[in-house]
Amino acid sequence: MNVWGLHKMFRSLCGNLLRWKGDSTTHLYFRSLKSISKSTILQSSLTVDYLVNSCGLSPESALKASQQIHIKTTSKPDSVLELFRNYGFTNTHLAKIINGLPSLLLADPIKTLKPKMEFFRNNGISDPILAKFLSANATILWRSLENQIIPSFNYLKSLLHTNDNIAFTLGRDSWILHRLQKQNISLLQNHGAPESTIFKIIMINPRVLCVKPDKFSENVMKIIEIGYDPSTLKFAYGLCILSGMKKGTWEKKLAVYRSFGWSEDEILSMFRKQSTCMVYSEKKISTALDFFMNKLNWTPAYISKYPTALFYSLEKRTVPRCSVFEVLLSKSLMKKWDMGNALKMTEDEFLKNYVVKYQEDLPQLLTIYRSKMGVL
Repeated sequence: MNVWGLHKMFRSLCGNLLRWKGDSTTHLYFRSLKSISKSTILQSSLTVDYLVNSCGLSPESALKASQQIHIKTTSKPDSVLELFRNYGFTNTHLAKIINGLPSLLLADPIKTLKPKMEFFRNNGISDPILAKFLSANATILWRSLENQIIPSFNYLKSLLHTNDNIAFTLGRDSWILHRLQKQNISLLQNHGAPESTIFKIIMINPRVLCVKPDKFSENVMKIIEIGYDPSTLKFAYGLCILSGMKKGTWEKKLAVYRSFGWSEDEILSMFRKQSTCMVYSEKKISTALDFFMNKLNWTPAYISKYPTALFYSLEKRTVPRCSVFEVLLSKSLMKKWDMGNALKMTEDEFLKNYVVKYQEDLPQLLTIYRSKMGVL
């Protein structure tokens, strides 16, 4: 029901109450209530209309947002929207900001908002990046510039060194600005993680360092137990992947590898070598293992030697190349254990070494390859 529907329903209720044969005091009370509530509903209607027509919210979102703010005049909200637009915010950005934090419409655009936006602009944050990260996390604008934003920015700069790096990071995840846990940084340092590793973690996935210290400590200890050395960059990748995955999801992916006969040591050995082997879905992992182990007869040890091959596109890369390998193997022109290297090659290298090289004796190779690629 919209605001005017509520208004109509309330008027009907008040009318029925006024027709009730009560005493004069009761009548006076309900007449007063009717007057106050009508004013409230009209004010609420102005708020909803403004949120829809000026801010781009849907009627449903506007009605919900109107429970948090009441717009009596549009002067200040208009000034707030104009300020955002002066910094390149689009209608989409504005709708996202106001939907998430309607109270910003009543902020003082000159005293509260502009100094913060100028700070970011003056420190190398371009208007497009500013619009992107503030629309994702507008609560930053309610924080104290002197006591929160500037100290957080300076601490982040001590880790990332340049404004460009900060801009890149904020563009990926604005939460790092005020949820970065210094305790997590100290923990990494205590375990021997150098500046370069901490830098890499922030650049890969800033939110990893924003979790509660006890949970972060648990992730760090687990990745060290798996065999990652905190002094290496591989540690950064492994920690980011493990931290970004729920425990249940991690266990399900381990179960897929086990279902194909992999031992715990074999799984973790490949994870240490190529951490992305745990990024893909259980279905993709299962499909890849089925092809390589049941069709190509690759062993866990050989897959671990060429872990990236496991997740190349089967349709666009692996199957077409394997159709060429099948012919060459049947002619004893290549060895089975050369397949791993051949799958890693660029397209030009592969064609040169496994198709063009045998074109005179096996002219059908190119046709076979192209047909599997779906070109013919």
